[in-house]
Amino acid sequence: MDKYKPVKSLLKGLIILEAFTSPKHSLSFQELTLKTGMPKATVFRFLHTLISQNYISFDSKSKKYFVGPRVMSLGFAVLSNLELRDSALPYLEDLSRASNQHINLGILDRTEVIFIERISKWSLVNINVRVGSRVPAYQSSTGRAILAFSDQEKFQSVLNELLRDAEALKSIGPGGKKLTMVLEQTRRRGYALNDEELVNGVRAIAAPIFNAQGQAEGAVNMPVFSYDVSRKELINRYLPMLLDTAEKISAARGFIDRKQISQGPCSRKVSLPTLGEPEKKPA
Repeated sequence: MDKYKPVKSLLKGLIILEAFTSPKHSLSFQELTLKTGMPKATVFRFLHTLISQNYISFDSKSKKYFVGPRVMSLGFAVLSNLELRDSALPYLEDLSRASNQHINLGILDRTEVIFIERISKWSLVNINVRVGSRVPAYQSSTGRAILAFSDQEKFQSVLNELLRDAEALKSIGPGGKKLTMVLEQTRRRGYALNDEELVNGVRAIAAPIFNAQGQAEGAVNMPVFSYDVSRKELINRYLPMLLDTAEKISAARGFIDRKQISQGPCSRKVSLPTLGEPEKKPA
C-alpha cells in the first residue's frame, strides 16, 4: 500500500466527533477543547462546520453540543449490518424468554464496550442500557469476557490506552495488575462476573462469543438488579442458560475447535478451561 499523509483537517473533525463516544453524550465548548486538546478557534470552526451538516447539534438552553441525527443514522446503519448481531439475535431472544431477563450483546471498541443488540423484558424499573450504549471494558462483565480471551497484541493495545487514563488506573492498578488478575479469574471460570462494580445495585454475568478463527469477537451479557437476583441465583440458575447461548452463537459463527482459542493476555501457566467450569474454592 502506498504511503500517504493523513488529511489533517479530516482528522481534526473526527477527533471532535470521537469526543462524544464517552458515556457523557453532551459536552460544553470548554469540555470539548479539554478533551480534544485543540485550540479554541479550531474547535469553534470545526463545530460550526459539523453543525451545518447535521453531524453535531447545539442545545441553546444548556449551552452544550451533542451528536446530531446524521451521525446517529450512520451508526445505526453500521450496527444493523453487523453479521454477529444477525447470527446472535434468535439465540438472544430465546435466552430472554427462558430467563425473563434483559439480554445484551456487546463488542469491544478500543477501551469500551458498545452494545449492538438488546432484548428487554417489561419492567417498571429498567436498566439504562440501549443499542449504541458504551461502558468501560475494564469495569463491565462484557468487556472482561472479551478481554480475557483476546490475544496478547489486542489486550496490550487496550492496556496501553488504559494506562494513560487516570480514571481507569484507579481500577486496573499499577501496570494493569489488578485487571490482569480479574481476567485470569475470568478465563479460568469461562465467564465474567461484575458484582455492583460498574453500577450500584446491578450485577451481571457475561460469556465470550468466538468466531471461526477462535477469536473472541463479542460477549453475551445478562444484567440483573441485586435486590431481585442474588449472586448465588445468578450463577446457579441463570449462568448455565447464558453459557449455552454463548456456545450456540459461537457455533453459528463457525467456531468448532476449542484448541483454536487464543492464549489470551493471562498467565501462560493457566490451562484452558471448559467454558463455564465452576471455580474451585480452596479447602
